[in-house]
Parts: sequence; C-alpha cells; structure tokens
Amino acid sequence: MKKGLVILTSMLIALVMAAPALAAPPKARGDIKIGVFDMQKVMRESKTAKAAIAAFRKDLDAKRSTLAAQEKEIRAMEEELKKAGAKMSAEARRQKADKLAKEIREFKLTGGDMEEELKRKDREMTQKIVGEVMKLVGAHAKKENYTLIFERSMLVAVDESVDITDTVIKLYDAGK
Repeated sequence: MKKGLVILTSMLIALVMAAPALAAPPKARGDIKIGVFDMQKVMRESKTAKAAIAAFRKDLDAKRSTLAAQEKEIRAMEEELKKAGAKMSAEARRQKADKLAKEIREFKLTGGDMEEELKRKDREMTQKIVGEVMKLVGAHAKKENYTLIFERSMLVAVDESVDITDTVIKLYDAGK
C-alpha cells in the first residue's frame, strides 16, 4: 500500500512537473535538464524521515507492550480458571468464564482498533513525508532549472549522472 501510494504520488508529481515542459516551445537540446530521485532511499537515509519513523516505532512498541500485558493477564486468568475451576462452585466458575470471555473480546477489539490506528498513522506519516519531499523537489527543480525530475521507481533504466537523491536528502534534512 505504502509503495503504491509513493508510486502514484510520484507519477502525479512527475506529470504536473512535465506539463510546463510539454506546453512550452521546444528547447534546444542543451537546455533540457533531467533529474531522478529515489523516494525509498530518501525514506531510508534521510535523518528527518528516520526520526519520524523512529517516533512511530516507539509509539508502536508502547502499544504492543500494552497489548502484551493484556494478553499476559488473560493467560493468567485462563490458568487460574483451569487450576481452580474444579474447586469452584458452578456459579463462580461461570462468572470467571464470563469475565474471561469479556476480557478476550476486549483484547481482540483493542488489538483491532490499535492495528487500524497504527496503519492510519503510518499512512499519514508517509503521506506527510512524501508531500514534503515532493514540494522540496519542485522548489529545487525551479531553482536549478530542471526540465523534468522523475521518481526512480517509475523508470526502467537510469544514468546515475542524473540522480539527485543525495541532494534531495541533504535539502530535506536541512529544511527540518
């Protein structure tokens, strides 16, 4: 999902950036300036993106530890019911079993809700980073007079001499 979003966003930005070049009168061959950047590399190597991902993972780990504690509590309740169940009255056993079933339902609901929330936060974080990088690339394209800048995943073959990924990473990190 994340890669598809990055590719789709990149294609749209490339199309928007290419529109002025296509509408403008043909330029002399020497005036065409093309660049390529790798969004995945920006996400992996940018200090700013790494910090955002680290904060997300810290939140993820905290939520997972909360779920693990709930699961441990449920397992303890199951063990207690198994060990003491024979000694309990039928009514007490039923109450414990009902309480356990309720805890299991709540655990599943909490886990599902947490999973959805984390997926949403991941999407939002990725969209935010991609948006910021695309805006930065657009500004860089204007400043440096690029005719076209493509995202690497859209291309089959690329001459490394047109790769501006490291510049994009430096600019992105400097801007934050």
